[in-house]
Amino acid sequence: MTNPNPLQKYFRQPAIYIKLPSEGRYWPQGSIEMTPNRELSVYPMTAMDEITNRTADGLFNGQSVVSVIQSCIPHIKDAWQVPSVDLDTILVGIRMASYGHEMDFESKCTHCNEANQFALDLRVVLEQIKMPDYDTTVQFGDLEIYFQPLSYRSMTENSLEQFEDQKILQSLVEAEMPEAQKMEILQGALYKLAKLTMNALGDSISMIKAGDDIVDNKDHIKDFLQNADKKIYAAVRDKVQAMRDQATLKPVTAQCNSCNQTYETPFTLDNANFFESGS
Repeated sequence: MTNPNPLQKYFRQPAIYIKLPSEGRYWPQGSIEMTPNRELSVYPMTAMDEITNRTADGLFNGQSVVSVIQSCIPHIKDAWQVPSVDLDTILVGIRMASYGHEMDFESKCTHCNEANQFALDLRVVLEQIKMPDYDTTVQFGDLEIYFQPLSYRSMTENSLEQFEDQKILQSLVEAEMPEAQKMEILQGALYKLAKLTMNALGDSISMIKAGDDIVDNKDHIKDFLQNADKKIYAAVRDKVQAMRDQATLKPVTAQCNSCNQTYETPFTLDNANFFESGS
């Protein structure tokens, strides 16, 4: 038997506890161990977590975020499966556990364009995160469409492919090649972007009831979206967009140090610097 580490009592301890907006719904079996009171303990980041989070490739492909989440919230066993509705709560919780509830935030005044820096209370941000309405379905005749949030894996894969396509489109501006060839590449890239949008919509559908049939096969659902009446496609797209809007963090209200006017500025969680103590 291995002797216990005498320093174990000095290991990091939970700093805060959080409740997920989903309360454990939409997580695949085995990806999370939900506690009886639905509260998850959040540990501060270790030095290794901070090093991991500064790895450029890991930030780009999402692996760094996955590693930090699983390190700081041991109840989460597979962070790739984090539903999009829980991601902001998890990231804010880890930031608070590691550096406290205040975060330096910089923005430009919309009245005088002056840069302002102030301390943002992340407890307020945490309280404002709401669970979108995933229970309301979209119905067309005997079709009933049910929805679910995207997983962190789906979000990351979609973002990576969009990034690659955008690089192609940007490179076309200065590329020296015949216009016909440019148009061919442009059409291919635009088609791929449209396909990515279609796939994201398909991943946002949990199942479709069609009469007595229940369809939850992703390939069948995406095939349906590609061949459905445009009214059905538009209704699905609008429903998914409405749920994204419900989950979007509210703008931060600030007062300019220069002109003393109040203004609103967007607040987003940038994984590249959100976990830096001085950010």
